[in-house]
Amino acid sequence: MGVGVTESWLSEMACRLHCKEGELPFKYLGIPVGGNIRRKSMWQSLVQSVEKKLASWKGRFLSMGGRITLINSMLSSLPVFLMSAYLIPKGTLLAIDKIRRRFLWGGGAEERKINWVNWGDVCKSKEMGGLGVRDLRKFNLALMGKWWGRLAKVDEGLWMKVIAAKYGKVGKHWMDWIRENNGGGSLWWRDVCCLNSVNEESVDWLSEGFRMKIGDGKSASFWWDNWGGEGCLANNFPRLYLLSIGKENSCNQMGIARSGSWEWKLNWRRNLFEWEAEEVVDLERMIEGVKVSQGRADKWEWIHDKGGLYSTQSAYHILASDQNGPGGHTIFKRVWNPSLPTKVSTFNWQLMLDRIPTKVNLLKRGIIKDREESKCVVCEEHEEVSAHLFLRCRLSRGLWEACAKWWGAKVKLDIDCVKTFENFGEWCKGTRIRQGWDCIWSTVVWTVWLARNQKLFQHKEINAGKLFESIQLRSFLWIKARNDRYAFTLSDWLLNPVVCIKDSCKSRKAIKGKAGWNGMAS
Repeated sequence: MGVGVTESWLSEMACRLHCKEGELPFKYLGIPVGGNIRRKSMWQSLVQSVEKKLASWKGRFLSMGGRITLINSMLSSLPVFLMSAYLIPKGTLLAIDKIRRRFLWGGGAEERKINWVNWGDVCKSKEMGGLGVRDLRKFNLALMGKWWGRLAKVDEGLWMKVIAAKYGKVGKHWMDWIRENNGGGSLWWRDVCCLNSVNEESVDWLSEGFRMKIGDGKSASFWWDNWGGEGCLANNFPRLYLLSIGKENSCNQMGIARSGSWEWKLNWRRNLFEWEAEEVVDLERMIEGVKVSQGRADKWEWIHDKGGLYSTQSAYHILASDQNGPGGHTIFKRVWNPSLPTKVSTFNWQLMLDRIPTKVNLLKRGIIKDREESKCVVCEEHEEVSAHLFLRCRLSRGLWEACAKWWGAKVKLDIDCVKTFENFGEWCKGTRIRQGWDCIWSTVVWTVWLARNQKLFQHKEINAGKLFESIQLRSFLWIKARNDRYAFTLSDWLLNPVVCIKDSCKSRKAIKGKAGWNGMAS
């Protein structure tokens, strides 16, 4: 391969060296080399790999839970190091998200299905009302942030020398190189330098995560490095920075060691006004716990990890926290019950958001044209909204009464499914009882939904007694399959489920209580 040479010269050299001719761009270890990484065509192979992995025919043989699992596992089987090496163009990420979105909701290349939940909400964490599907843009940024982690970790060595020689060593350390970069260097280096500001939702997310642990204070900039734990002082106190005499001073130049202790000495260009002096008090309070000590060098730490080392998981959590918002509804933590299959929890999640294909929801989206067609499939009297189908319809109301009698509980059916589920386990004492009762909620709504669909599409009559028996059997099988410590039988479960769970918890505690010093039963 040649750069800046004619094809004839390249052919002649290949003939003399007895080797094959190549052309740019080419792939090395799966990474594109020599091409313009800003172009969408460079990433077409990645899009094709995703499309092959998430082929629509696979989705037809998987439940909703299975499709979610495959979407989340897709990134582990595809070349993730591509996302670690480059900032992937937005157009490519949108194309991949289109494939993932289509696969999630069961559509194909020529078949469109309703996207019941906004993709941004799908990418939220489960606790915040999403499915926990990774946001590709944020995941790409978190992976690229590992280059900052490597720069912070490696002080010397060949790799650092190459970076310094190629892109220029500015200031005292690597953070100065990035801070002073004016858009020069390779596309990769420019991407690395702009990571801190490329995310519009969280500016400075990366630089504020790295903190300088002060040693001798020689390499730490007093005003521009984050060493106090709350960002750089120049941004926190811009007025004082303008008045400072030593704007470029390191920490060891901003104080003096006396009798084995460190004392900060801040000098100003003029006498301070009263309100400026108050800011100085705040600044001194912020840095009073930090002392410069000779004998050990300054060290960079990633504040979001206990070990001080950068991790993709912690970085993605920071980026996703802006997307998640200040807090999610507490019910979403209960929706993802460990005793339930993923497909059932996912259906319950859609129900809490009122994003299931009831007749009224289909009417809103123009799938059903006539309001007369929006009657409840079960009773054929009222409009089929979620609250009616699962709470107020005579079938579901009878099932709730039967379950309450079976568990010895009280069921208060509220105006909608969210409020009903929120107060569903008020009578429960203990986490295990609460989880078991929440499992009954999901089993009931799942069973009602299956019965409704069988009547609508297969014209099967609904038998309330058989549905209640299937609720009892389903809940037993689901709970037993995912809790090895539960030793009760089906007959025990049918007789008194609360006692079954309590006795299993007691026996578990008894086994723990008899454990010897080595963890073995004594």
